[in-house]
Order: sequence, then structure tokens, then C-alpha cells
Amino acid sequence: MPAYVVTCSSCGTANRVPAEKEGKSGRCGNCRTELPLMYYRPQQLTDRSYDTFISRYSGPVLAELWAPWCPHCKSFEPAVRKVAELLAGTAAVVQINTQENPGLAGRFGVRGIPALLLIRNGNVIDQLSGAQSSEAVIAWFRRH
Repeated sequence: MPAYVVTCSSCGTANRVPAEKEGKSGRCGNCRTELPLMYYRPQQLTDRSYDTFISRYSGPVLAELWAPWCPHCKSFEPAVRKVAELLAGTAAVVQINTQENPGLAGRFGVRGIPALLLIRNGNVIDQLSGAQSSEAVIAWFRRH
């Protein structure tokens, strides 16, 4: 099973975290500080789970708002999965089905899907609209 690198926020040590430890707490091998949670797959959030997830995850979050009836959302799905894997240990990628969770779409003022929100400390920093390549999403993320 693959492993992902999670950098310790205290000492900067790169820690290899096995994929089976996704979403579980771990400690830095150097300074023993608790590491940020690592997710390598998009996490599915709802109106009820969103605030809890955001409050518990210490790093940046890329939130994709989508709907099952949207053809652009379906074509964007492989790129979102790839971005989640590429950013594992650096950021969490979450998906919010706007058809089932209209409250979150309204909360963020999203009028078109797919939409990506970059969230830090619970605040939306930027928004990217439309289906994009994984490379374009990573470049957008790195600019922030």
C-alpha cells in the first residue's frame, strides 16, 4: 500500500504515513508532535458534517461543490481524485453534493457547479469555477 509524506508543523520533518492511516492521528517520528491528518481521497461532507470536519482539520481544504446531474462535475471527478492524492499530507480535498446539501451551496454563495473553494481556518480564501485539469487546480492551489 502506498505511503504519503506529512510534514510536521513543529519541526519540519517529513514523515511517511501509510495510506491505511488515512484520517487517523499520528506523531512526528522526530519531535513526537501530533501530525496533521492525512487524506488521500476526497472526503464526502454534508450540511451536518462540514463544520466538524473544518474545525478538526488544521490545514487548507479544497472543497468541491457538485451535483450528480451535472455533466461537467462528472468529467471533473477524476481530476478531483488525482488532486486529493497529489495534495495528501498538505491539504484535504472534500466533496459536497449540492443536490443533497443545498445549505452549504447557499452559505458560500455558489451559483454554478462544479466549484472549488480554498478554505483556510474556516474562511474561503478563493474560488475556482468550472471543470479544470488536475494540473490547473494544483497550480491554483500553490499560488495561494
